[in-house]
Amino acid sequence: MVKRLSAVLVIAFLLTACQSTPPSESQRIGEMVLAVDAAMDRPGDPEALETIARYGTDTRYYIMIRGWLVQELAGVESQLDATRDPERRAAFQAEADFLRQAIRRIDLE
Repeated sequence: MVKRLSAVLVIAFLLTACQSTPPSESQRIGEMVLAVDAAMDRPGDPEALETIARYGTDTRYYIMIRGWLVQELAGVESQLDATRDPERRAAFQAEADFLRQAIRRIDLE
């Protein structure tokens, strides 16, 4: 739920920001947002980290993607703190670890 809301807010921001750009640029940015969103849904997939790194190290989008990852991490950590179910805790922990790794990856490149 939090991811979907974040994705919608990011897409709305981009559509507003890209109103003066050619449709092909807007479409490319939309595809990037969807690719990053899909990658965040697959924390165990090595390709997911590569997708985030590919877009996150682009200086044009670094701030936006890093901010998005930080906000997602805050939401996941909140859910991790609130749940007592061991299975859900493990899933939230894996997702938080993945998001930290993605942030570190784009920060170092």
